[in-house]
Amino acid sequence: MAVTRLLLLDKSAYVRGPAALDVDGELCLCAITRFELLYSARSPADYTVLESDLDMFRDLRVDAETVATALGAQRELAQRSHHRVPIPDLLIGACAHQHGADVLHRDRHYDVLASALSFESIRV
Repeated sequence: MAVTRLLLLDKSAYVRGPAALDVDGELCLCAITRFELLYSARSPADYTVLESDLDMFRDLRVDAETVATALGAQRELAQRSHHRVPIPDLLIGACAHQHGADVLHRDRHYDVLASALSFESIRV
């Protein structure tokens, strides 16, 4: 049985539309990405539709381990003076690391994070 590659979406990839998401693997979200996407809703109706659309994605758990992993990565990056990565990106990268997923994005911060965490940074 073949193992499916997990691809954790960053908001920067999702907003580029279906063509950007035409990749080989299972597209996933985490709570951080879900919050970022829903924050962008322009009306109550838009929020409801977007929330429904996001239900098609597998959710990867964010928990205390994710936070500890993010803090460790930030500490490691600080040793190289590269710790000024946005906290949502740090948590998404840590979630990918925790679940053995790669990150699908359009955000240079994931290239930096991939040097401290074990995930592949995939630019769309």
